[in-house]
Amino acid sequence: MPERDMKRFQFYTFTKSMNKYSCLVILFFTCVSAFAQTDFTFPSLVVEYDSAILFRNLKLIPIKRIEQVTDSSYTVPNAISLKTGMGKGTVKLKERGNYMMDNINVLLVENKSGKDLIIRSGEIVMGGRQDRVFARDTVLTSGKQHLIPVYCIEENRWSAGEKKFTYRGTTGSGLQNVVDTAKNQTAVWDEIRRLLKQNNQTNSSSYAVLLGNKKTADTTNQYVRFFLQQLRSKDSSIVGIVASTGNKILGADVFISTSLFYQTLPGLLEKYCTEAVLSGSNATIIHSNEQLYANELFSPATQAAFLSKKGKRFFYASLLIQITGYSNQY
Repeated sequence: MPERDMKRFQFYTFTKSMNKYSCLVILFFTCVSAFAQTDFTFPSLVVEYDSAILFRNLKLIPIKRIEQVTDSSYTVPNAISLKTGMGKGTVKLKERGNYMMDNINVLLVENKSGKDLIIRSGEIVMGGRQDRVFARDTVLTSGKQHLIPVYCIEENRWSAGEKKFTYRGTTGSGLQNVVDTAKNQTAVWDEIRRLLKQNNQTNSSSYAVLLGNKKTADTTNQYVRFFLQQLRSKDSSIVGIVASTGNKILGADVFISTSLFYQTLPGLLEKYCTEAVLSGSNATIIHSNEQLYANELFSPATQAAFLSKKGKRFFYASLLIQITGYSNQY
């Protein structure tokens, strides 16, 4: 074969093999992606009703994953939480303007952590000219300033001077549901007024003050400590929980891996324990409501419709890493 024809043949063979390789690579990542996106349904997930954990007003039912994702230890190593970033001083929050009341629903967030900053809806910061709660789940790149939507949770304060913002934790699941679904400042204030009245704290308009009430704070801490101990003593396949109080479902959260579940667990428990303390009733050993809720949330045929109305998805680096179901009362 002439040298020129030989080169053409070699190039053709190489190109053909590379095309075949590329197709296999694309197919592989498509399959992995498809698996990851649908790995939040039955039969990959099992809700373990016989392992339910009860403490006073709160019941948590563990959710386990039968089929682990490719990286079963998946975490978010290139990300930092709002609490950690503010604690280290690498994440700073400021009011958008000096005096304008129309700036109430945004904060300027500066991320100099060198990592992506993950902000969760329901996270509370105190200070500024009013205490605020973040209005949506957000991932912020490092080295930039970002305007992030928030809601006021302190109706009657607008300080002339801006106080330093401090991290305060997260709201109860009920208020977070309002934040996620109502998308309305008035609805947030209405829910806070209801909670203040229900807990005999009408001398204040601040949700953070309600959480800081000694009795409320001490009781919530008891709940959190109990459930942390219980869940950390379980086996390593838990990836989520269904939470309820009395006959009311508070919600559900499921993660892509056990590692990410336990990484997020303290804030998750604070959300549900706070709600149980503020608005809960005695937990019950009957699981019929939880079964109906879980069947709708985790069945492949109904999950998409459920989440479009009563839940949300959280993506990091284009990968679905968490789904959240809201209360069945919202």
